[in-house]
Amino acid sequence: MLFKTTFSMIKSVLTIIMLLTSFFISCGQRQSSTQNQKANKTESLTVEYAYEKLTLKTGKGPGSVEIADFNKDSKPDIIVANSDENSASIFFNEVAGKFSLAKGSPFPVDSFPNDIAIADFNNDNILDLAVANNETKHLSVLLGNGKGEFHFSPYSPFRLRVKPHTHSVATADFNSDGNVDLLTESWGVDSVLIIFGNGQGNFNSPKYFKVGKRPYQRVRTADLNNDNFSDIITTNLEGNNCTVLLCDGKGNFTEAKGSPFSCGDAPFGVAVGDVSGDGNIDIVIVDAPTITAESKGKDGLFILLGDDKGNFSALKGSPFATGKSPSRLAIGDIDGNGTADIAASNYNDKSISVFFMNKNGVMSSKVIKVGNRPDGIAINDLNGDGKGDIVVSNYDDNTINILLNK
Repeated sequence: MLFKTTFSMIKSVLTIIMLLTSFFISCGQRQSSTQNQKANKTESLTVEYAYEKLTLKTGKGPGSVEIADFNKDSKPDIIVANSDENSASIFFNEVAGKFSLAKGSPFPVDSFPNDIAIADFNNDNILDLAVANNETKHLSVLLGNGKGEFHFSPYSPFRLRVKPHTHSVATADFNSDGNVDLLTESWGVDSVLIIFGNGQGNFNSPKYFKVGKRPYQRVRTADLNNDNFSDIITTNLEGNNCTVLLCDGKGNFTEAKGSPFSCGDAPFGVAVGDVSGDGNIDIVIVDAPTITAESKGKDGLFILLGDDKGNFSALKGSPFATGKSPSRLAIGDIDGNGTADIAASNYNDKSISVFFMNKNGVMSSKVIKVGNRPDGIAINDLNGDGKGDIVVSNYDDNTINILLNK
């Protein structure tokens, strides 16, 4: 009888221990689950972003938008290409977010300006303009006077053997002679083309380089491997990839290891900058199969992270959702956290998509309604508060919207 009683007591004690163990394990699991939920919330942190929207009238069909100081008052001004009237308009940044149309604006820039690049082409320390004239086989160059007024270089336009016509333009000194050169694409033969500047507003000695399949809309330049030479980036619409050509500083190029880099469906617009906060240049691309009749796939934002050696890898989560038909991109620190953010214009969606970045990637995103057919987009601190402001052109409305950080 004593044995049975003792066994019964031991059995009861073991049962209690098992129940207590189960309770503590359950508590631990709930605590771990709560911690994981908190971590996920941190990763998808909503950024407080307030802005004041200004609307300025432009010429007809505003497209490409860029920002630079055109009148040497140390304040960033705005230029927009009016593609349907073959002109450009400059808006001077006056004070406290006020803008005025520059004298002489809008001014002629030749037919259908699709892209604008800004640099000093005649070594007078005054900013000049290069324009890709869509539906033509040439680039136009306009020389500035430091007062926001521009006139054609006596050598302009620069007629090129491109097929079928130019869409984009970028600048850099590719041969290390101290003069700025021009880069455009010849997408019908899967190539890019450089014409070399002489420092007097003239360009010649065209040189062609093969890239991927149909480099349709954008070429850009940046030093991608930290050798102090500007390299070339193209999006290849039919290749669904991005080509990187590394410069040797003598006007010659070799394709980077791993190039072309996959970057989603029908890559269209491209911008370059450090969006991960590691000091390396990254490549940001909008995929836009809905913007061209022959393309298929998913619209979105694709981010290629650079390693400062010319190698790139996709940011986890790419492509990120945008609105319909994202067209162009801008990079700049909008929320003031020290890491550059991304804004994309959604051409067929009356909106822009803003991606707030930190060192871990996309922190959060926001869709902002703007005008009809938003196209050109740029980011710069226009009101001196240390945060980037957004400028976007609305093609159908003949306006630009300025979103001033508050």
